[in-house]
Amino acid sequence: MIKNEKYISKSKIAKELNTTEAVIEQAFSQLYNMGYIKIQNSTDCSSHKCSGCSFAAFCNKMPLNTIIITEKGEKILNN
Repeated sequence: MIKNEKYISKSKIAKELNTTEAVIEQAFSQLYNMGYIKIQNSTDCSSHKCSGCSFAAFCNKMPLNTIIITEKGEKILNN
């Protein structure tokens, strides 16, 4: 599901998996600690390509966190 989406919210992930956002937050925390994802906040959004991002208009206007899959995470997804 996540691999096929360019952008997806935590609430949508929770709904798709029939769980709560708190569980998704906990899973993201574990994935972060394991090095599979990194978290980018909206203040450093300019360092990445935002074209096509559904939240690009909000960058630097409201707090946004973007979850980015690391190389290590990509390797797991591609296996």
